Amino acid sequence: MATWQDEPGAREWRQAVDTADRVHGPGVPPGELPGYRQGCAAIDEVVRLLADPIVPGALTAARSAMRRALRVMPQSGPDQLCYEQRWRGRHRWDGPLQVCARPTCGRCLPLKAAAEVEAARAHDPAAAR
Repeated sequence: MATWQDEPGAREWRQAVDTADRVHGPGVPPGELPGYRQGCAAIDEVVRLLADPIVPGALTAARSAMRRALRVMPQSGPDQLCYEQRWRGRHRWDGPLQVCARPTCGRCLPLKAAAEVEAARAHDPAAAR
């Protein structure tokens, strides 16, 4: 079964965007992303709940907190579907920022955050200092 990578030009496109990513840099450091801080707080809650697992409901609450952390914590690299989503939407980009819509993509979240910071600086010159 063919995948998006088997389409004409896909492999060359991926090599080009990987090169552009290396040249551009990562954007905002992952530790400064709100999802990272929220995920760390949820993991702290998991550790606290697992410290005394005989407390009624502690294990269930710990599992819930772990799922919450996984929903917001950025990945260490691109999401599995990041490349495919960007390949499929490459003709629709409205600007230089080509990012996927995956909520925890380790490639795109830092770039989106950096773009938001630059946009805020452009609207408020005092914020640039």
